[in-house]
Amino acid sequence: MANFLVFGAGFVAEPLVEYLLRRSDNKVTVVSHILEEAQALANKFSGVKAIQADVTDQAQIEPLMADYDMVVSLVPATLHPVIAKAAIAQKKNMVTASYESPAMRELKQQALDAGVTILNEIGLDPGIDHLSAMKIIDQAHANNEKVISFVSWCGGLPSPQDNDNPLGYKFSWAPKGVLLALLNDALFLHNGKVERVVAKELLKWAKPLQANGLELEGYPNRDSTGYQEIYGIPEAQNIIRGTFRYSGFCEIIQAAKDLNLLDSESDVVMQDSVWSDYISRLNEVNSVDELKDQLSESAWQGLEWLGCFSEQNVGKHVGPIDAFCSLLVKKLGYSQGQVDMVLLQHKFEIEKADGSRYHIASTLQEFGEVGGYSAMSKTVGYPAAIACQLIADGKIARKGLVLPMTEDIYAPILDLLEKEGVVCKEQVMDADSSFLSELDY
Repeated sequence: MANFLVFGAGFVAEPLVEYLLRRSDNKVTVVSHILEEAQALANKFSGVKAIQADVTDQAQIEPLMADYDMVVSLVPATLHPVIAKAAIAQKKNMVTASYESPAMRELKQQALDAGVTILNEIGLDPGIDHLSAMKIIDQAHANNEKVISFVSWCGGLPSPQDNDNPLGYKFSWAPKGVLLALLNDALFLHNGKVERVVAKELLKWAKPLQANGLELEGYPNRDSTGYQEIYGIPEAQNIIRGTFRYSGFCEIIQAAKDLNLLDSESDVVMQDSVWSDYISRLNEVNSVDELKDQLSESAWQGLEWLGCFSEQNVGKHVGPIDAFCSLLVKKLGYSQGQVDMVLLQHKFEIEKADGSRYHIASTLQEFGEVGGYSAMSKTVGYPAAIACQLIADGKIARKGLVLPMTEDIYAPILDLLEKEGVVCKEQVMDADSSFLSELDY
């Protein structure tokens, strides 16, 4: 028997709770700052409790942990350190699906001293991407081979049959996080040298890509260079981790960025304005028609479809990015009967001991279910749930801050994910000059 305290009641939490309750003797309690959210999730299962708590207040949440064996944090990543401090103080193990932040890393010694396991980065991306990559990397090294190139793309997208708008994108969650991620520079390793793409040029960098018969595009994520050390591949000459999108997304969102719609602040008053007037004043022109020459026809049509040049009222928002997000929410939601898709693909160029080279592709394609879980919630919630159960069972025993990069962690999780139908399919092939075409620039 194990008692799990789950912070967060969002769309990822349901498959996690469902998985943990497959053990009849497991107990789960859901915590949210909005009691109704926690109750809505708890009511879908028998015997699940719901609690309201302020997750920013360590003094409030720490006593809640006393009667539980494990803590799961599915709240925004900035709140993990508060929950982690409380878990360490109560000597409770903890799992998150988020990137390990500097604030979390500061707790490394405290976690070790408390003898607890805090496993981070065990969702989809980060998460399944680590598991599938390290399996192949460790196999190569065991064969005295070198990983020369590692390229990884991941995206949460509409399924191909539901890709029915100019952006090729839909949101089942708040869009602001997606947009904010586009405001960071990107670093990657190319032919042994570190290259930087400044945030302003990020979407202009986007390269056409193909995967599983789909026409896509991709742009790099933040800092990929650290994976030389994280994945233990100092020999690698090329390392890029990036995001998959359908063609059209990057051009349209870049146009929005050029029109200052991704700015967090502006002195331009939006209240009681219509969009055509607001965009004009935001860009210091008399009419939106003056902006038409600055954009491609497809970018203009995409923004027009969203309503950026319309006579709709803008409403009152904190800044341009929040106003733009309100348009995205209205236009880019999933309709009834539509489903999402997760697509993750790693590409490896590997050098054998004799100097010859070969390629491996590892691909995960997962679809949501009508009336069931989305692909994204399943591929984030299940890995986190599996990790929780393995820690509770003593099968993951590492202490301190832990990432899922070692065989004792990735092997059992991959095996159990396969039982859920979540499989990274590997394809080994001879070296092909077009295989890593995204490196040809």
